Amino acid sequence: KGGGEKKRHRVMMMLETRKKTYSRRSVIAAKPTTTAARTEDDDDVNVVSETMRKRRGRRTHEEEDYALPLPSGKKHKKREEEEKTKKETKGKKRVVLALFLLYSSVGMILVISYLRLLIVPDAVRTKAMEHAEFLFPSWMGVNETFLNLLPALNPDVLNSDSYYNATEHLIAARQVSDMLNAKPKHPVVIVPGFVNTGLELWKSKPCIAKRTQFRQRMWGTPAMAKAFFYNRTCWLEHMGLDARTGEDPDGIVLRPVEGIDSVDWFMPGYFVWGRMIEALGEIGYTGSNIHAHSYDWRLSPEQLEKRDGYFTKLKKQIEGMRETNPGEEKIALLAHSYGDTLSRYFLEWVESPKGGKGGANWVSDNIATYVNIAGPTLGMPKSVSALLSGEMRDTAVLNELEMTLGPMINTFVEKLIGSLEEITLVFRSWSSLWSMLPIGGDEVWGGSEIAASSSTTSDPEEVIDETPLSADVADANFLTIREFKNQREKKKWKKQQKEASATLTGLSMDNSLHFLHDLAKQTTPANAETSFKKRTKDKWYGHPLRSKLPNAPKMKIFCLYGVGKSTERSYRYTKDGFGEHLGGGGSDEGNVRRHHHRTASTSLTANASVVAKQYKLDVESDPSQLEWQKGTLSVDGDGSIPLVSLGYACASPWRAKSQNPSSIPIKIREYAHLPKTLMEGGFQGISEGEHVNIMGNVDMIRDVLKIVTGHGDAVEERISSDLPAIVRKVDENRLKSTKRGGGRRLHRNKAGF
Repeated sequence: KGGGEKKRHRVMMMLETRKKTYSRRSVIAAKPTTTAARTEDDDDVNVVSETMRKRRGRRTHEEEDYALPLPSGKKHKKREEEEKTKKETKGKKRVVLALFLLYSSVGMILVISYLRLLIVPDAVRTKAMEHAEFLFPSWMGVNETFLNLLPALNPDVLNSDSYYNATEHLIAARQVSDMLNAKPKHPVVIVPGFVNTGLELWKSKPCIAKRTQFRQRMWGTPAMAKAFFYNRTCWLEHMGLDARTGEDPDGIVLRPVEGIDSVDWFMPGYFVWGRMIEALGEIGYTGSNIHAHSYDWRLSPEQLEKRDGYFTKLKKQIEGMRETNPGEEKIALLAHSYGDTLSRYFLEWVESPKGGKGGANWVSDNIATYVNIAGPTLGMPKSVSALLSGEMRDTAVLNELEMTLGPMINTFVEKLIGSLEEITLVFRSWSSLWSMLPIGGDEVWGGSEIAASSSTTSDPEEVIDETPLSADVADANFLTIREFKNQREKKKWKKQQKEASATLTGLSMDNSLHFLHDLAKQTTPANAETSFKKRTKDKWYGHPLRSKLPNAPKMKIFCLYGVGKSTERSYRYTKDGFGEHLGGGGSDEGNVRRHHHRTASTSLTANASVVAKQYKLDVESDPSQLEWQKGTLSVDGDGSIPLVSLGYACASPWRAKSQNPSSIPIKIREYAHLPKTLMEGGFQGISEGEHVNIMGNVDMIRDVLKIVTGHGDAVEERISSDLPAIVRKVDENRLKSTKRGGGRRLHRNKAGF
């Protein structure tokens, strides 16, 4: 009463203010305004109390000028989801960009390689010289002198030792042909190495079937990358074998590609047997007298014969080639890497009454020469690390990347290929890796006089016995495992606190293999148990220290391999987490992480509750006084196989009468690893001794051409490494074992090793 008119006026003003506010917001929602475009009504907007704005969930006036009000309810959730999707898309774009840059760099390297290999015909070169002023702007300074500096336009540069060209192996072939009047004599049978044969898809699961075609390459060629990037986990499942049986998983069938095409080039720009086959073609060989006996390199020799009849087919192939060859010349058998393991198995199997039943003289009647190129005659230590933790860093695809990326490779591999948990299970499913475990035990690999022990130390630098390797034979442990009670103790140890404790366990070679078998049989019982029985019996076809060479006095054996490249020999491991089973430790973050990355395939493991990768390379405790890198100790070799495995069998037991009753002549020829810069051919050069790239070594190609054309006598033995000292050391160890009743009698060979 008395103040009604004023009250009514205030209410009308408030309603008018609200009307202007809502009208203003609708304009803002349609199009944000700038400060310059504001009207005088902006001042009225401030009349609405800040309390009312907060109660309604509205933004302040300054925020409304530049952004939309946050919606509520379903609209708000939708907006959050859209923003989240944008962030994920942005992250994926960054990953794609990083991969694009990486592959672009690799592509540029390959392009440079191809341009560097290009030979321009003389006619084209002449035209280029005549019209250089029209082809190139004057400001580029291009003249005949400049063009002569380009190897692709100047054939004279081919004679220079400083320049690499893809025709070097062809020039070497012409030189052999001219000097020795060499022509094709022995038909050639090629047994390729580990991961060198293409694998194609015959049957697949739905997870990858939509993006693949029948008989598409799952290993080798760019088609492999297509299948891999479409579904990494599914690709790994297809590459693996069944953990319980060691055979094809249900619904998946992979088989080797047949013929020369399966072994010449792994993918564009990366040769395997390609250079060798081209050189053979240069001196007159054709597809009628060259045969590549490809195989599924995931399988052991026993499984290859059982599933594919591999050795039965090889026997018939050799017999057929000899019968159809003019003059019925015997065969030259060429093997690389794991192909040596298969070839030695075949040479004993084919004459065995329980095997090929070819008779005691089959090898003598059909094989003229056996050429072992970089064969792991005494096994490969890297197979232990591959089966133990999936850390195999020298495959055909990643070997060059490791040298380029260095310490980044472990992270890169896990991001690119998948978690090492998945990779460990895939490796364990391949019985071929179990067949390449080191042979000879402590007598060959050291540790026979040092019992494996366990101790607790508070000093991070204290080890059991890790003296540097002498003559490639370790008087120390093959595996050294460091374990901590918990994460806190490990952190203390890193800070070198004296109260921190770690348990060190040193394992010799024999104990290391027992440890591996016990660990792997939980997830891959078929291969682990078969391998354990085989190793316990210590007798199989082609055993390098037990089997006798064939009764073939006219046959010749050549051992060709590279030296001078750092090669892994011993390992240091640490426990990857502190619980053995998933969920067993409850709070173990490592197990949770590995469980998150575990493959969805049940065929790769027989027990999904068991962690496959329980140990990892101990890269944090490398003593500076020893040549430890990334948890490994390296010695001389070809980058994959240590020298003791490459040369010992050829130098000592195979030259003794006990294992070579017919006195087959054996020659060793070593090739020093002499890498060149990228512009000179460093990607895959002509003078490398590396395990795979030796297949392009011109000196080695020249020697093989002499051998297969019947001029093997012109190839002289050449040993430049410390092999004689290794032979003496191993022979001493084996002699001591013989005196204790644990070995066989040794005979001094003719070479005096």
